[in-house]
Amino acid sequence: MRTNMKKSFNTGLKVLLRALALLPLIMAPNYLRADGTSATLDHIKESNALNIGYRQLEPFSFRDVSGKVTGYTISLCNMIADELRISLGKKNLAVHYIPTLFTERVNSLNSGKIDLDCSVNTDAPERKKSVSFSVDYFVAHMRIISLRQNNIHTLEDLKGRTVSVPRGSKDLLEFNRVNREKHLSISIITSDTVQDAFDMMAQKRTAAIILDDILAYPIINQNEHPEDFSVSQDVVGEKMKYAIMMRKEDPQFVAFVDKTLGRIFESPVNTQLTHKWLTQKVMPKNLQRN
Repeated sequence: MRTNMKKSFNTGLKVLLRALALLPLIMAPNYLRADGTSATLDHIKESNALNIGYRQLEPFSFRDVSGKVTGYTISLCNMIADELRISLGKKNLAVHYIPTLFTERVNSLNSGKIDLDCSVNTDAPERKKSVSFSVDYFVAHMRIISLRQNNIHTLEDLKGRTVSVPRGSKDLLEFNRVNREKHLSISIITSDTVQDAFDMMAQKRTAAIILDDILAYPIINQNEHPEDFSVSQDVVGEKMKYAIMMRKEDPQFVAFVDKTLGRIFESPVNTQLTHKWLTQKVMPKNLQRN
């Protein structure tokens, strides 16, 4: 009888241990399969395509005159695509570049329309409720961009005036905070794109545009008279840390991206990319031609 009781106990214990072993899988969030793989990686493998969101924001992501989508962040994401081809065994993995407005990023990621947003994305605590970010790859500073003839150098010079800022950007959130805390009473007009916000300033519809310096340089340099514009020495608000944006709750994919970026940052390739894309300043047109 004791033997039967012992056998029953051991059988019951085995069943309990199996049930306990399954608990982590049962309790795992729905974005994970039982084998712990990534929903995003599975989607990329099944579709044999990586969908990349981008905006016309030189020098990080833009479609050039030949129609090619390029830029610093696009280069990083193309190297991530190369790593995916190896890791997933998908030699012919296609890359699709999908124009995505600031205000569309989160929905496009979480609906599966894009897998990575490889344009300018500022890593901000309030956004982490909706999306995930890679390690940051660049730190920008928000500055005042204006017509030189207006003699605007500081926020105090803008007190009671109107500025333009891209809608849905971290710049807008940060400038609203600074404007409120310093009691500047600066009015804000928002736009869908950075170019639209810049044009408002250039056409004197606003006194200035509040924008990250690295984004301002290419737009100014493309103007017929870049010397007509000034970029303030004063920095507005906190630093802007740029990162690749991904859909929420897929830690395996985020880890894959971060690991790939880590290898890129440690290699000579990143020095070449930085020199190619991230060293622009405002130059008079005659110097550009020379």
